[in-house]
Amino acid sequence: MTSVIINEKTRKRRLILDLMQENGTGEIIGDKLKSDMIFNNTTLKAINKAKEGKTIKCIDFGDYLNEVK
Repeated sequence: MTSVIINEKTRKRRLILDLMQENGTGEIIGDKLKSDMIFNNTTLKAINKAKEGKTIKCIDFGDYLNEVK
């Protein structure tokens, strides 16, 4: 499923949200998304490593394969 973030404070964006609800083409979740985001330990470790700058920098996919061996 694709997620789209729409600022519903403007008139045009509100029309898009109303159309989605009327057609049943999506789910409006509001601000729940931010509070419901719970990551597992593997994801939390990856986020922390990225924040600390401990990432693998590669030129291309072949370079990546050499780095992860």
